[in-house]
Amino acid sequence: MNKKIVIVGAGAAGIGMGVTLVELGIRDFLILEQKEIGHSFKNWPQETRFITPSFSSNGFGMPDLNAISVDTSPAYTLGKERLSGKDYAEYLELVAKEYHLPIFTNSSVNHVKKVKEQYILETDLGEIIADYLIFAVGEYSFPKHSFAGSEHALHYSEIDTWKQVTGNEQVVIGGNESGIDAALNLAKLGKKVSVYTNTTGLTAKEADPSIRLAPITRQRFMEFKETNQGEIKVYQKVCIANIQPNSEGYEIQTTDGRSIFSKNRPLLCTGFMNGAAILAPHLFDTTSGKFVLNAIDESTISNNAFLIGPSVRNQGVIFCYIYKFRQRFAIIAEAIAQRENVPINQTRLAYYKQQAFYLDDCANCTVDCQC
Repeated sequence: MNKKIVIVGAGAAGIGMGVTLVELGIRDFLILEQKEIGHSFKNWPQETRFITPSFSSNGFGMPDLNAISVDTSPAYTLGKERLSGKDYAEYLELVAKEYHLPIFTNSSVNHVKKVKEQYILETDLGEIIADYLIFAVGEYSFPKHSFAGSEHALHYSEIDTWKQVTGNEQVVIGGNESGIDAALNLAKLGKKVSVYTNTTGLTAKEADPSIRLAPITRQRFMEFKETNQGEIKVYQKVCIANIQPNSEGYEIQTTDGRSIFSKNRPLLCTGFMNGAAILAPHLFDTTSGKFVLNAIDESTISNNAFLIGPSVRNQGVIFCYIYKFRQRFAIIAEAIAQRENVPINQTRLAYYKQQAFYLDDCANCTVDCQC
């Protein structure tokens, strides 16, 4: 099978990219999804909610923060402001159906190789040859284990519901969004929680919500502290080096030689890595620990291989939220159209720009707050 463009992944980024291609008049593409549309969102803990609110403000030139297409709104479709993972997966399924996206679910990409100017994908559907490859595999399905013995902890992504966690005293490793969310959910169940972290968004001074803790998470934390109905202790400047199980529980060793004991299995909230680094590490330069991309989010070592989604970094800007990374889809679509010398729907492209779905110059992106 030959396709001009193959998108790998049918989550928020993959569906959003597919809609953008359709809207701008590019039809020679397909989307491959290892499992089902929105699979990662469906695997969120039942209690987890979006930290960005959804609101039907599209008619006033301010699209819903969680929309992955210009003219849709999860808030309108689902009648909810704080979406669960399953809610959002339902929204993605509805969008895919509305735009008749060519998605093949339960279709794993097992290997990718570049031959001259094309990409050969070995998939469950057989061999697919593509001129352009867009990775939208996301992060949630790829938990980060960044130190020895971390496999002995229970990662945030392995939680179905916080009610499944046993024991009255819990140790959480990691103090940013997932770590504080885990601590709050556990404390709400009456558990005493100790959070160990090197740094935390709770005390970050930056205004960028990709660095500072989200307002809703901070609000939940402060409200919890005010009620005095549970216990969460946060220990900062703690770097974990190892976890070792023993007959009494778990010994957690720090890089400065200290030892922390946990009777119950520790909870690991140290984040995620992008699946493209596992699926096709040879196509991207990641020697700095991050994907090195050019101005249109293309690999610097593999022509026509692009990255979209929360791992995108460009000119120092972090695109880890949906309302951020959706602004890069049309830029890639436009670049492909120009390289192929095919017409693009300029009216829709102008509309994308008008609706803040097109950000091509990140040099002036700042979130400094003067108040």
